[in-house]
Amino acid sequence: MKPQRIYVCDNSIDGIFTAIYQAWSSRYGHANIKIEEKYDHGACSNFELFSEYISVDTDYAVAVKVAESIQTKISEEAYQMVYHVALSNYQGKADLVYRFLILGFAIGPKVVQHLSNEVVGQMFALNKKVGNEVHHLLGFLRFTEQENRILTSVIHPQNNVLSLVVPHFADRLPEERFIIVDGNRNMAALHAPGKQWILMESQEITESIGQEISGKEAGYQELWKAFFNSIAIMERTNYKLQRNNLPLRFRKDMTEFTSANARSSHLIDGK
Repeated sequence: MKPQRIYVCDNSIDGIFTAIYQAWSSRYGHANIKIEEKYDHGACSNFELFSEYISVDTDYAVAVKVAESIQTKISEEAYQMVYHVALSNYQGKADLVYRFLILGFAIGPKVVQHLSNEVVGQMFALNKKVGNEVHHLLGFLRFTEQENRILTSVIHPQNNVLSLVVPHFADRLPEERFIIVDGNRNMAALHAPGKQWILMESQEITESIGQEISGKEAGYQELWKAFFNSIAIMERTNYKLQRNNLPLRFRKDMTEFTSANARSSHLIDGK
């Protein structure tokens, strides 16, 4: 019996695809292979005795090949599912994607319909979870105009969904300069008119956001908060429904919940 071989890769779609390529090419046997993504401080989840660990360096060219293979040999729908799962905060997603692709390359496009399969069912659930968070953020994200007229926004998503959120606003606001920051990961998306938006890691950008808002912005914020606090009907207050429609974790990044008046409002939570 062969010892288990564990491929340790970066916690990114390119890192996971590179590890899958190396694992598949090794012909060591799928049952003898496990893929783990790195987490805090570059470590994997749990060290396993009597296992061979292989560190994988991310190779973008290899990752592109894997992505193209999924799209052509399985389906675009399967690729989108894999991409969303790779952006999730689920620990163990790299090996889950690997198991999904083993099945997908064996049976083709219909793999996404095999929800009774444990691996496919879990992929479907994670894909839905990521999609739901993106849907929420498209409605709950708030921009603030800085003194330099750049629009800025800070979000704190559970999943690494910044790359899924930005295209919507790049399409809706093509003539604006804006920055969207993922405060949980110190990542920022930058957009400028006529240019492709980019992602970058930066602690400095994260810390500087919102420090100098424009005078016009301050006025609009007060108007918006006043409107927000005036539209409720006290007799119809329903805190449970509010929390279902607008989960608490999104509120700290929303203009209407950032003042003392808004926090004490009967609209918020009755707390």
